[in-house]
Amino acid sequence: MKRALLVVFVGGLLASPVAEPGIALAETPPTGWDRARDPAVGERYQLHLRMQETLQEVDSAHPREKEQRLQKARTELELASAATSPDVRLRYDLGQVYYALERFDEAIQVLEPALKLAPGGSGCAEAWLALAFAAAKTDRSRLELDAYDAYLAVALREHSILNILSNRAEAEMRLGNLDEAVAGYRDVIERIEHSGLVSMTEYQTLVLARWGLAVALDRSGNPAESEQVAFVASEQDPQEKLIGDQENVFFVPKYERDWYFALGRTQHARRALEPRVALLLWNLVEQTWASYVASAVTSDRWLALARAHLAAAQVERRSAAARYSATQPKGSILPAPSDRHSRPHR
Repeated sequence: MKRALLVVFVGGLLASPVAEPGIALAETPPTGWDRARDPAVGERYQLHLRMQETLQEVDSAHPREKEQRLQKARTELELASAATSPDVRLRYDLGQVYYALERFDEAIQVLEPALKLAPGGSGCAEAWLALAFAAAKTDRSRLELDAYDAYLAVALREHSILNILSNRAEAEMRLGNLDEAVAGYRDVIERIEHSGLVSMTEYQTLVLARWGLAVALDRSGNPAESEQVAFVASEQDPQEKLIGDQENVFFVPKYERDWYFALGRTQHARRALEPRVALLLWNLVEQTWASYVASAVTSDRWLALARAHLAAAQVERRSAAARYSATQPKGSILPAPSDRHSRPHR
């Protein structure tokens, strides 16, 4: 689970940044000496300024206008050979435009070599973040982790750092590094809980980190603590609005979201007192695990555990059905799983 939070700000420098001769790093306008050495340097600088303005403004634009402006920016950058420009900022700009257009492979192809040339250049923070999210979208967790680490070395805003640390823990879990994932989620939760006043952004990050921790604990063989954390997460995220936010929270693969839903819904099913409600909720839990199992690829490292969860949910659903039947007159029909109370909050 990743929260796609992209922030625009001027990044700092990595220790000992590496740059080849001729790679421009400064945000300051080119000097007369720069223009004398390379007459095109001024044009490249003006293009970079226009691209930065576009990237800062498109988020608030209407989707159609946003697409048009990004496509125009892409065309302008490609015509200027930005992918191989001596001004690395244009490479960063092109990579970020590709990311915004959901051309993730192209974003990686431009950003990865550009950031190797100038890992601490001006504007590198946004570029590292775009590279990390492009890697996440294409399920390249090792590259994603490396990009997060580089971003964290230059990031200046604490709220974005917390979000990235949570995303980083998710990448560790995707690689099967469960101890690292658990430690990462705990770190985010502790930072926010001990920070005093919590903003809405921090609170949302806290809740999403709890969801992630519940899944990591479950997969690492700690079901008791996972259940406790999942209950708190589901209580702090009523109607699954955060974990179900398909605009700002994405999963790779997409069916991964079902694991989070299933853990939270299980906690509500176990606490349901009225037999009919309990049966409806256990029906929903079973459907959610079945959805994960049906969608998972055979190489999914968690598939066996998901099947075990599905089998356990089927047992609970049958038990709930028996309890409900005992309260009904003979011949009564059990409530169907499609009852409105059993529908996922998507």
